[in-house]
Amino acid sequence: MKTPKRMRLALLALAGGIWFHCSLFAREPLPVLAAIHAGPSAAGTNATRLRGVMAEAADQAANDPSADATNAEPAQDVSSGAADRGPLVSIGHDVELKAGESAECVVVIFGSAKVHGKVRDAAVAVFGDLEIDGEVGDAAVVVLGDLRALPGARLRGETVAVGGKVDAASSASIRGQPVTVDFPAWLKTWFVQCVLKLRPLSLHVGWVWAVAGVVFLLYLLIAAVFPRPVEACVGELTRRPATTFLMGLVAKLVLAVVVFALTCTGVGLVVVPFILAAVALGVVVGKAGVLEWIGFKLGRRSGAQGLQNGPLALVIGAVVIALLYLVPVVGLLTFGIVSVWGFGAAVTGALDGLRRELPAKRPGPGAGMSVPAGVAAAGAAEAVAPAAGDPELCGGGAGGPLAPARLPEVLYYPKAGFWERMVAGFLDLILVGILGGILGGIIRVPPLGFLIALAYFTGMWAWKGTTIGGIVVGLKVVRMDEQPVTFAVALVRALAAAFSMVVFFLGFLWIAWDAERQAWHDKIAGTVVLKLPRGTPLVCL
Repeated sequence: MKTPKRMRLALLALAGGIWFHCSLFAREPLPVLAAIHAGPSAAGTNATRLRGVMAEAADQAANDPSADATNAEPAQDVSSGAADRGPLVSIGHDVELKAGESAECVVVIFGSAKVHGKVRDAAVAVFGDLEIDGEVGDAAVVVLGDLRALPGARLRGETVAVGGKVDAASSASIRGQPVTVDFPAWLKTWFVQCVLKLRPLSLHVGWVWAVAGVVFLLYLLIAAVFPRPVEACVGELTRRPATTFLMGLVAKLVLAVVVFALTCTGVGLVVVPFILAAVALGVVVGKAGVLEWIGFKLGRRSGAQGLQNGPLALVIGAVVIALLYLVPVVGLLTFGIVSVWGFGAAVTGALDGLRRELPAKRPGPGAGMSVPAGVAAAGAAEAVAPAAGDPELCGGGAGGPLAPARLPEVLYYPKAGFWERMVAGFLDLILVGILGGILGGIIRVPPLGFLIALAYFTGMWAWKGTTIGGIVVGLKVVRMDEQPVTFAVALVRALAAAFSMVVFFLGFLWIAWDAERQAWHDKIAGTVVLKLPRGTPLVCL
């Protein structure tokens, strides 16, 4: 196993340090230690040698013109009585090191620093400016700010500016070349005005308003094209606002757990995009409902009847939320609350719609069911005509009971709702993912997953009129004209389902607000999905 380069360098540095210290203590010019260990007999000799070595070192220091003046500066500071302030660390306040003062280091966060004296170590300013006309012994670093080296400044270490610039006077002494890592001005302004101040919008950042305008148009489009889901969210917020908020919190936690579990299984990665797309649509619809709800509340409180209009209420709610988004800290809290509330309203409205769509138990065929007038008239004619003169059609003899007219399945059974079909599709996708994983190691074909899904759904619909997921949930695919689902019809429906998925899953989401509970591929193939009562043996169909 090869040692990484950094590890090798660390080991070499450690070995070099050990060798240096060992050689240092083994050297000749340490007469003090030698005198301690030599005993009284050698004390005089060692002391003489110590005085000679110290005198020689003093002579060399006095006669060597190349000696670095900075080596004697700490002693000069101490002898001159300069005030030593130790390490200066500040958060949220500016710091100034005056002339004649020294400090171990200067670190300022969310503030600016001015150095007129001497900093023995580093000077750092984060989210602020750094101004130096004194001396910095080590690095001078500024993050998201500017560094200004005034005349007379002496920077002995590295000079680094991240997200800012270095402005140095010609008479400033800077070691090496300054390093600058700059960002675009629009990104820096957004980071300072929005991220650091914890708000989504700011009057100093123009492009965020363009993004907010696009999002507002999206909400307005959703409310105009799909008014029923938005109205359902408004109704839930009006009836139980606290419940919708708690539902949003719980739903977000459950969503995180479900996505994590599906990701860990590997097979569930096929299903995760469907879930995230449904969640994204739910959040958009729910937030549009929250904006309308706020507008309706303000309209009712003001007593203006003209404000009780959906699009106008949405505009009023958007203006109120935008004003709150401008306030630091409050803006971020408002964004989180509206997101959770909107998601909770969407989930609550979907669950309420699912509960209403669940069919009640039927006591018998035809009991309590409304039949179209044409079908009822035809059934009455079939029932009355034999009694008028043809005894053979009345059960084979006089007084025989009439056989009840059999209604078409599309009229007798209720249509499956959105969530029931999504659960069945979820189970089918897991099965297709398992098949794809098994066959993927045998067959090396790029569109293998699509071909497996196409063969699975086409074959199952043509063979049984349902799929494995449909058998579990109790769903059946039938044609609107009461003809059997042939292979050609099943193939067209499967290809159309791929189209419904490609267009951002809008073809599947169409089920939620379509009157016939049909997806795009149902309308193309002329089919509908029915919900059969419990206990119906789908395998035998």
